[in-house]
Amino acid sequence: MNIIKIFHNSDSLSVVILFILIAMSFASWYIIFWKSMKLKAEYQSYQNFFKNYLSQKNWSLKILDSYNSNNINDSITILIDEFRKLQPILTEFDYHTKKEILQMHLIQKLDEIRFNFEKGLSMLASIGSSAPFIGLFGTVWGIHNALQNIALSGNAGINIVSAPIAEALIATAIGLFSAIPAVLAYNSFVRFNRLLIQNLRHIAEQLTIYNRPQI
Repeated sequence: MNIIKIFHNSDSLSVVILFILIAMSFASWYIIFWKSMKLKAEYQSYQNFFKNYLSQKNWSLKILDSYNSNNINDSITILIDEFRKLQPILTEFDYHTKKEILQMHLIQKLDEIRFNFEKGLSMLASIGSSAPFIGLFGTVWGIHNALQNIALSGNAGINIVSAPIAEALIATAIGLFSAIPAVLAYNSFVRFNRLLIQNLRHIAEQLTIYNRPQI
């Protein structure tokens, strides 16, 4: 079916609906690609950190001197930098007070990291939930216009009826094409985010519990 012909034969509202659905599809695939690259980099960072540090005994006692990262924006580096920044400030406190202050600051950093992980998810959820209904509205509107034109022409043959109704169904198809990948990606990203945050929380807990009493 010729998509250009569909745009040419449709009224202005149908064209707007189709453009909205196509824009939603492009937006969802862009977010899916961007989030996939970001989460892949975060996961690779954690794997490297696990291999080089977490597998060692008492790794958190040596982290100030030995940890280096090529990516200053990954989440583990953010946590380690916060830990390093706080260590000189907390030397005057006793161990338990120092532990509580470290815990508070690292939890705040984890909240910031979680917020960054969730960027784009609300857009995917909105596309996944609204695109099918927008497509259905476009189909209903297209069928309404098609039936009106058939009534005005006075010809209700199958050849006359089938073409405009088939064109109207394109809106539902595009809506589903936009929604299905968005929903699947949203569920996958939510699950992967939880796993990453859980791993980061374990790192933060070990940094908090095994912090150095003295520098």
